[in-house]
Amino acid sequence: MTIERRIVVGLNDIQAVSFECNECLTRTRVPSDKLRGVPENCPSCNKVWITSQFSQRNHVELASAYKTFIDSLVKIRTLMENGAPFKILLEFSEPKGE
Repeated sequence: MTIERRIVVGLNDIQAVSFECNECLTRTRVPSDKLRGVPENCPSCNKVWITSQFSQRNHVELASAYKTFIDSLVKIRTLMENGAPFKILLEFSEPKGE
């Protein structure tokens, strides 16, 4: 017999979103109730994270995907607070013991 356990997480269960800079490795933690979007720059080294000014197409698409995800998370949580007709639940495999 196989026993499998899962962790199911709703969007309201998200306590915070952390952004980690690939340049200086600084993490910026934003509590979910303060989340308004993706920070434009790293608060530590000021590396640009989001801008529509990138000349390379890949950077614009990457920035746009991250921005769309965070913006959507904020909007969906507002809809849920106002009586949305369904919930989105995120399921994760339980972390394996070391």
